[in-house]
Amino acid sequence: MVQEEWVYNHGVRLHYLDSGPQVSSDQVSVFFVPGALASAEVYLTEMTSLAPRRCIAVTLRGRGKSDAPRSGYSFEDQVSDIEAVIGELGLNRFCLMAYSLGVPYAIGYAARHPHSFAGLIIGDYPARYPALTPAWAEKALSATPTRVAPHVIRGLQQESVEISLWNTLNRIQCPVMIICGGQSDSLLTAQQTQMYREHLSNAEILTFEESGHELWIPNYDRFIGAIKQFLERIDSESKS
Repeated sequence: MVQEEWVYNHGVRLHYLDSGPQVSSDQVSVFFVPGALASAEVYLTEMTSLAPRRCIAVTLRGRGKSDAPRSGYSFEDQVSDIEAVIGELGLNRFCLMAYSLGVPYAIGYAARHPHSFAGLIIGDYPARYPALTPAWAEKALSATPTRVAPHVIRGLQQESVEISLWNTLNRIQCPVMIICGGQSDSLLTAQQTQMYREHLSNAEILTFEESGHELWIPNYDRFIGAIKQFLERIDSESKS
């Protein structure tokens, strides 16, 4: 059963979901990092699909049930939220999975702690944190009028700066799976996919030709099947 849990990161109360203690030591746990404005609950379907494997999903500051301080929305702040939850749980040799704008946050964590995890899944986003534009903020405000407080969206935009993470990828030696969409709304270009190949020595790249940025549409079974297959590979390598 998935439980709601909480941890503090320098006074900011963070919400996360945890499916509970690992049932089998032969299975690595999975730690989910959602996209830009999403919360841990978006991964409930995956947590159910992957049971009995232990799954944890974080809600970064300002989203969902986590605290929404008036400031503190830089790239470093988001990465520190991931560190706070993983540190509280004492996770080791787990698989980190991130989607969309959550990808640079996860890469930021992975580059700092390259020996703490056993696998990385990247969902349709390049290894860069963008300088979010006022136009992005206005679009986000109109799209999510009640889900995320306006000061959070404006804080994310105003505190963002362009950060390239490509040159940090060589610190990551574990198996990596990169999933990208083949349609025009994918946020990972062919050039960026090639850059992942060049910077990661142990990466496999899957392109879902019929999908756009929402990788689970139109074929959720293919999406979750790819994740399960990758995790089983990590399980096998961890045992050996």
